[in-house]
Amino acid sequence: MKLQDIPGIHKTRIVLRTLGVQFCILLGILVALWGLQRLYSAVDQTSFPEAMALPENAANLPENEKGKILLDAITYQMRHELDSTFGWTFNDIIFNRFFFDNRAYRQYGVYHATKFLLDLYSSQIAKLGASDRESEFLYKARINNFAIDPRSFMFPSAEGSYKKGLKLLEQYKNSLDTGKGVYNCRTDDLYASFVTVTGENMLGYCLGLLENSQEMHFYELDNRIYEVQGICLVLRDFINTLYALYPEISAKNNAENMSAAMGYLDRICTYDPLCITSFFNSGELVTSWLLFAKARLEDIRDSIRM
Repeated sequence: MKLQDIPGIHKTRIVLRTLGVQFCILLGILVALWGLQRLYSAVDQTSFPEAMALPENAANLPENEKGKILLDAITYQMRHELDSTFGWTFNDIIFNRFFFDNRAYRQYGVYHATKFLLDLYSSQIAKLGASDRESEFLYKARINNFAIDPRSFMFPSAEGSYKKGLKLLEQYKNSLDTGKGVYNCRTDDLYASFVTVTGENMLGYCLGLLENSQEMHFYELDNRIYEVQGICLVLRDFINTLYALYPEISAKNNAENMSAAMGYLDRICTYDPLCITSFFNSGELVTSWLLFAKARLEDIRDSIRM
């Protein structure tokens, strides 16, 4: 029977059945993708709802104890990535480009933020003054170990180098216990910390990554959003810890700004949709959260100087 000889009602049934089959196939693909994502997230964490836990009496601790906690906050996410199920995957030649690209670019963001904050800690906070020498342990860690390209997989490997750097940081913490190390966080250092976080190498860099996101291919936007997430994971731990350790910051009546900033950072740190595309304005959404968080943190920064 020719197509033109088929009665209209039968043509309609054929079309509806064809559409039904196509819909079921599409639905099956989406369910399969969702299931695979859920399975992967059960094995390896993909969403980070909470910042690093802090002692209840953090604000009342001795200065050297505060120094150790603040250093732990800077390296908390790096330690998590190194010790996670699949370890440091940004330097994997094959898998990070095809299967673990979200994880890999998150790790690059973690590296980026950890390195800049470690530089701040070593060259400014852990010193008696501008002319004072840096701790030998901190200096070696940031100049030698954390300066290794995160993509390096041998001679030396990034993963091995960062683990050695973390051991040097533990030696610095031990030097604080013995009285040989220095930790000296002043009001100027608190201000400088917020300047660094809101500056061009941190939140400014994040905003630059997502500039003109509507024009990006989905695979490029996907990688950049997860790189931003990695940076925000480290920033959130650092800012939350700094705020808890030093009540003189909250004494400036900026608790509302802090709560709002942390809320927007939490949204970025838990952002893990099934699919990221420019069509659904994923870039604009994350950019708006970054802008709101940056504005609130800048308000806190300015209040410190008042």
